[in-house]
Amino acid sequence: MSVKTKKRNPFEIFGLSPQIVKELEEETLFKLIKAIYKVFQLAYHPDKGGDPKKALEINLAFETLNLEKNPESFRNYRKKYIERFSRKTLQKELEELKAQNRKLSFYNELLKEKIWQYLENGFEYFKNLFEEDKGLRLKIFDMVTYMNFSGLRSAKKQMFFKDLILTKNLVLKRKGYEEYYRKFINYKYIGCIKREYFEPWALLEREFKEGAQQFKNFISKETFIRECLIYLEVEIKSNSYIFFYSSEDFRKIFLEGVVIDYEKLSEEEILNILKNKVISVEKKVEILNNLNSEIVEF
Repeated sequence: MSVKTKKRNPFEIFGLSPQIVKELEEETLFKLIKAIYKVFQLAYHPDKGGDPKKALEINLAFETLNLEKNPESFRNYRKKYIERFSRKTLQKELEELKAQNRKLSFYNELLKEKIWQYLENGFEYFKNLFEEDKGLRLKIFDMVTYMNFSGLRSAKKQMFFKDLILTKNLVLKRKGYEEYYRKFINYKYIGCIKREYFEPWALLEREFKEGAQQFKNFISKETFIRECLIYLEVEIKSNSYIFFYSSEDFRKIFLEGVVIDYEKLSEEEILNILKNKVISVEKKVEILNNLNSEIVEF
């Protein structure tokens, strides 16, 4: 049974790379072919002890690529040679990219899994934030509230800002128009993501009320791991989104807003805030009673 061999392109017979064939001008390329042809004649001519079959192949290839006698043939074979090279190169590059992508995807998923296990198992790095300083006070721009209510006439600037105080054991929160902080014991800092890396609006949970869309201030755990975790940084930085989670419900990752500025707090300052600026049960009752009185009077 005979084996059918694929016909070689004449440029391939002369040992020219597709890159050279592509880059050189026609005249320059043909001069190079003539120079190689002369060398091959000396090496393969039968009168000089060369291989007759090889000499015939070279002669036919030269006639095919003779730009002066067969310019159309020269250009057709040149085009086919470059196209074949391009397809092979692109296919090879595509396969290499696919292999790299599979490897990167594997490492990416492994990295996310390890980071998330680290988050769930203690937040040691969070505690290290306060080895030297007893706490941090952050000025936050609440972008979710801004997106939901900035169009209302009754909206006031204070609505869109809040203060957060972070310590090893708890988080204190106070909106811009509030006098007292609220204490959150099971509310844990996860990290920050620079605003330049991504915009969270497509990831936030949302609901529709009376035909209008409203954003919620949290992202599902699965979405956060898939889309955000790779950008997460431990260090708190200005102009970054800041994220928390509640140990009572680990299915939600809360976006508090954008860090505008922050300052360090001493132990004495934190104790003073806890004593005088954190709302107590009695204070909550007093505020609710005052609110009820205002409603009745109204």
